[in-house]
Amino acid sequence: MISDANTKAVDTELSSCHVQPGFSVVRHIHCIVNDLRKPDLLYTMQIGMLDHLQMWIFHCRRLHEPLQKYNAIWLSVAVYHYHTPKYTTYEEVAEWNGKEMKEMSWYLLGVVTQSLWGGNPAQRPIFNHPFECTEELLEFHM
Repeated sequence: MISDANTKAVDTELSSCHVQPGFSVVRHIHCIVNDLRKPDLLYTMQIGMLDHLQMWIFHCRRLHEPLQKYNAIWLSVAVYHYHTPKYTTYEEVAEWNGKEMKEMSWYLLGVVTQSLWGGNPAQRPIFNHPFECTEELLEFHM
């Protein structure tokens, strides 16, 4: 255990375990570290699932049609009070934060539905699957 009362032998043993005896804010907090706030794991998993869903839909779209229709619908979503304006397509965004993912979940089903709308009769069963998965995941998310 790191402590100010450690002997040289204890410091040597800690160093062999790659424990650095430098300053640590956690050592000086007057509370139980386990009681500190932790990230919400359910929220983190939901954000990861939304991102995975988007990548899956993109892969499905690329196999059957170009993504121009999806990107055009994505960029045409109207900006309301709480929405951040979109100037780039989903693929061009390097990293999503939680607020952006939450906003995206509000209109994702509409974008997916409109981008998969139509097509030839052979593609309809294939495109129904991403629609149903998006609907179910968003219902869970919301």
